[in-house]
Amino acid sequence: MKTKTMKELLFIAIIVLGYHQSNAQLANKIDLTEDYKLLGLGTQHIIESEILNEERPIIISLPIGYKNSSANYPVLYVLDGLENIKHTVATAELLAESGLVSPMIIVGIESLDRAKDLTPSKAGEGVYGGAGGTGIPQSGGASLFLKFLENELIPYLDTNFRTHPYRILEGHSFGGLFSTFALMQQSSPFDAFIIQAPALWWNNQEMIETAKTFFKSNSNHNKTVYFGIGGDDGWGMRQELKKYVAIIKDNAPNNFRWKHEEVGDEDHSQARLLLNYHGLRFIFSDLKNTTVTVENFDKTNFLKEEQNLMARYGNMTRRPAMDYVKLYSSLLEQDKTLDAISVLKRATEAYPKYIGLLNNLAKLYEKANKIEQALSTYKTAIEISKKYKLGYEDGYVQEIKRLEKIKNK
Repeated sequence: MKTKTMKELLFIAIIVLGYHQSNAQLANKIDLTEDYKLLGLGTQHIIESEILNEERPIIISLPIGYKNSSANYPVLYVLDGLENIKHTVATAELLAESGLVSPMIIVGIESLDRAKDLTPSKAGEGVYGGAGGTGIPQSGGASLFLKFLENELIPYLDTNFRTHPYRILEGHSFGGLFSTFALMQQSSPFDAFIIQAPALWWNNQEMIETAKTFFKSNSNHNKTVYFGIGGDDGWGMRQELKKYVAIIKDNAPNNFRWKHEEVGDEDHSQARLLLNYHGLRFIFSDLKNTTVTVENFDKTNFLKEEQNLMARYGNMTRRPAMDYVKLYSSLLEQDKTLDAISVLKRATEAYPKYIGLLNNLAKLYEKANKIEQALSTYKTAIEISKKYKLGYEDGYVQEIKRLEKIKNK
């Protein structure tokens, strides 16, 4: 039989994914309240904070599948949570379904007094935004607020939910200012940051001044940071962020992964959705960046890299489905059937509802004369087809009958 060209294989790959992607999204149920209102954004919890001497409301949104798994999940902590929880949850769910980020727990932290909690220092007379030039008297509570996050909120999540140690902090404007402050703490409890349009003008650009000494004196700072701002944000906001990242560029620590970009033509407030999307994509960009290629493919190294990603972000982590399909299709083109099987088997584990992957895995097993594995895979495909009402059961029953005859010859 003539070997299929790459173009033909990629066309087949698209068809394979088309088997089930739309059905997978429809299958995710959202709970209803007694009066038929949709839930899905999360549940409010009240933290009795001794550190802040007040009650702190938070919203906790659990990823799809949380209740039916035993997996641990990374946590995204979102400042100004009430304002940002809607678009953040929707974006994270879409990206997780696509394999571009790991499924995660999202914690929206409601703001009670932004000028107090999110500012790193007292703002004196003449501060930008102060009424009548008198300053902002309650400002300067960032250190205490960070202590609340580290010593009360994070332990609350870790105690009551299945959290993975990987933590992300996201903040916009004053939230971005606080996130920048938290980034430059030696004992910061966060592994990654999405810093959106940070108010780096605060107190005569003190965070920029702090950066000059911090990054020079910290040669190893194992963090991942996305700095983003709308292309139509204020020129001063954009210029101040450029000053900050210029310091990093000249003094980038070891193991410090970062990106700075201006996105679209959105202004200060409009950019939040896009910056959240691009920030998550960057933080989890290693899900698409792989050292495994067709030329150097080794099954052990491939599976080891998959395990490393799951160890880093949680065992529900997976690559985009199309990446697996392209790799196994390329291996097939070179008649590396057993290697293709190892990739496709991992793909079916990562995307158990994608029935087209199961169908092609069964065909590969048959090609490799692994009839029992092919039969078992078709039986699994029948179960998936029944569960999601896909209508492929009769075809797979016929395949099983055909293979049973081959097996019994």
